[in-house]
This record gives sequence, structure tokens and C-alpha cells, in this order.
Amino acid sequence: MNMDLSASAQAWVNLFFLWLGFGIVVGMTAQVCLPSGEPKGVFGILVIGVAASCFGPLTLSQFLKQEQFNPISPVGFFVSVLTALAFLLLYRFTHTLLKKQ
Repeated sequence: MNMDLSASAQAWVNLFFLWLGFGIVVGMTAQVCLPSGEPKGVFGILVIGVAASCFGPLTLSQFLKQEQFNPISPVGFFVSVLTALAFLLLYRFTHTLLKKQ
């Protein structure tokens, strides 16, 4: 069975897996820096990492007014991990707050 993709489709698939891998690395790094055990599982790490990988560099590029900023770079990684840490702290705070009620 031959499953060749067009060049455009192959570029999108490569981009998807690049962001997926980058998000997992960001999420795992944030979990190591702030071990809490929450959110649990690979899916939780993936969601936090991918969300932080998108939101952090986007916010930085808007703040710095730079049009040509590569989010998958050392600066993008640093900003993404900081954003993931903020997300984890926010998650921990809201989870604790809701548990008390």
C-alpha cells in the first residue's frame, strides 16, 4: 500500500509532530521544575506543554513587537517553560481552592 502525501500535507504532518514533541518536552520540564503530580498522566503534561508552547511565545512576540520570532528556539523554550510553570501554579491554586469548598 502506497501512502505518499503531497509536499504540503507532509509539511503539515511534520509541523504537527514538531509541535507535539516540543510541547511534551516543555510539559515534562515544567513538571520536573515544579513536581506536584498534577495534572496526572501523559495527556495532562501534553495539554499543559502544548498550551504553554503556543501561548508563551505568542505573548512574548506581541509584547516585543517582533514579527520574526521562532518559538521553537532556546528563548521560545525558556518562555514556554515559564508559561507552563505559571499554568501549573494556576492549576494547583484553583484545584486547592475548589477542594476547600
